[in-house]
Amino acid sequence: MSDPGRCAFCGADGEDAGVQVQERLGVEVAVCARCRERFATGAAARPAPVPVPPDAQGLPPTLGQQSSAVLDLVRSLHRRAAQRPYVEEDCERCGHVVHRYPGPDGGTVALAKESVLAATVPDDERWRVVDGRAVPAPEADPDDEDSVGARVRHDVVCPANPAPANARLARMWDAHRRPPQPEF
Repeated sequence: MSDPGRCAFCGADGEDAGVQVQERLGVEVAVCARCRERFATGAAARPAPVPVPPDAQGLPPTLGQQSSAVLDLVRSLHRRAAQRPYVEEDCERCGHVVHRYPGPDGGTVALAKESVLAATVPDDERWRVVDGRAVPAPEADPDDEDSVGARVRHDVVCPANPAPANARLARMWDAHRRPPQPEF
């Protein structure tokens, strides 16, 4: 900045006002003599502190005030998760969510998270959850009001395996080829 021009603070013009270029922290600023004198007296006075209201009505609670409620919520979520009849995990091969239920033979059965319309899949691929256990659909209660829907084993629709011949299962297999979407 060779020509000082106007004072950056008060707008005084030219050398008559004593405008000079000053550099602070790598920034060049044009300042007149009056503003240099005004700012040379020291730092500005600190503003008076804002008084804190005696009762904090209407203010958001602090974390300390909420910690017991947060812990209660986490405990209830943990209890509900422990009461589920299945274990939710991600498939190691495709990353989609799998529900692992106790099976009829004492082992576990990994079912796809999604349900399908029972009539659209072959009988031997239909599974239902009865009393917290995965059972093949022919063994399920025929009077069950949820008999319209069925579950399928995850390995049938896992994209790491070949596509199934059934059109509905093939669409589900194809949907699993896309990466899983995060749940919020």
